[in-house]
Amino acid sequence: MIAAAPPGIDELLEDHCADISALTRHLRDVILTARPELTERVYRGWHGLGFHHPERGYIAAVFPGTDSVSVGFEHGADLPDPHGLLQGTGKRLRYLRFRPDASAPTHEHLVEYLDLAVS
Repeated sequence: MIAAAPPGIDELLEDHCADISALTRHLRDVILTARPELTERVYRGWHGLGFHHPERGYIAAVFPGTDSVSVGFEHGADLPDPHGLLQGTGKRLRYLRFRPDASAPTHEHLVEYLDLAVS
């Protein structure tokens, strides 16, 4: 069973269209189903939903945007990228970008990259 949504998630999503809000909530569910040990928190300043591992600390966040939702990995630059899906050029952060009407990356990819981030 997925935990109740954290305080502030409705406010985080209130200015987004229904597709982006639904996709954000769905990605949250995918993350927490795959990794129920994670805790979450809304970061209003970052306009995102952060996920923390009990031993690894902050590992990922979901960032709703105008036409897509990004899942950023805190140490993504150090992760293997077996499918060539990680985007970004920063020193640490890499992300997967999801669009409501796109076929890739898939939710299975998200779980695979999440597992890499936790291991």
